[in-house]
Order: sequence, then structure tokens, then C-alpha cells
Amino acid sequence: MTAAVPDDLEPRRRDAQQRLERAVGEGRLTLDEFTDRVGRVWAAEDGVAIERLLTDLPTPVVGATRPGRSVLVGVLGDLRRKGRWSLRRRTTVLLLLGDVDLDLRGAVVEQGTSDEPIVVDTWSLIGDVQLTVPEGVEVEIGGFSLLGDQKVDLAPVPRVPGAPVVRLRVWSLLGDLTVRSAG
Repeated sequence: MTAAVPDDLEPRRRDAQQRLERAVGEGRLTLDEFTDRVGRVWAAEDGVAIERLLTDLPTPVVGATRPGRSVLVGVLGDLRRKGRWSLRRRTTVLLLLGDVDLDLRGAVVEQGTSDEPIVVDTWSLIGDVQLTVPEGVEVEIGGFSLLGDQKVDLAPVPRVPGAPVVRLRVWSLLGDLTVRSAG
């Protein structure tokens, strides 16, 4: 039997989540680091465990993370974003004859509110689109695909509280879409 969590931890959890949201918006945490920490905040059984998750946050570095480009263009080649990279809350990808591979696990997301989605609009002519998100990040898929397959392979875990929703809209001619989560 699991012990009941004291009600007085709820405000501390919300405060910790807001501090983590600020840290990811300032570029001090990646999306993957954020989802891991905020998940552990909501699973913590006491205030000491919550504070321990906040004490080693990296300090802000002025000018260290510039806002990402809001439009990514690829012609006769692939677009790949992996590791630590800056992502705007609204991004458009234009692709002609090539693949796009966006790995959001290391992405530093432009600051916003926790209920504001990350929107990625992808226009692709003859090319595949692959999106990788941390476990616990919810992905909504829309758009239209002609002569292409869609494969969604997200981990069967609940959404991490405070994690942004990724809204992926793909308009594709001759290309596959793959969405997956990875820990």
C-alpha cells in the first residue's frame, strides 16, 4: 500500500515546476532534462527531495542561447537537429528532396507557458520526416500525407506534468512520417 502524499506538497511542486519551466526557457535545461526533473518533482514524497532537484540547476549564462530560427529550409539535402539546439515555440520546416530529423530531447525550447504548445509545421516534397521526443511528452499529429506512411511509436507513459505538448503538422508528398519517444 502506498503512503498518502501530504497536501502541503502541492504548492511546492507547482513552484518547483515553474522554476524548472523558467530554466528550460532560459536554455539552462534541455527538454529531456526538464521532463526528467519535473517528473521526479511530482513523484517526490517530501520537500527535501523536491529542493534537491532544484539545487544543482545551471546558472543563467547571458547570451549563451540565442533563439532558434523559426524557418528551417532544406533543398536537395537533409535537415538534422540533434544534441543541444535552440527551438522556437513555432517553427516551420520546408523540405524539397531530402529528409528532416528533429530530435527534441536535447532541444532548448524558447520560453513560454506550460500550456503553450510547441508547433512544428512541416512541408515536404519527396522526403521523410522523423521526430523524436523525450518520454512523457505528448505529441499531436495533423496535416496530410499523400503516398507516405505514418508510424507513431510513443512510450506508453502518462504525460509529464508541465511538459509542453508538441503539435506536429505535416503536409507531405512522397514521404513517411515517424514519431517516437526515447528515454
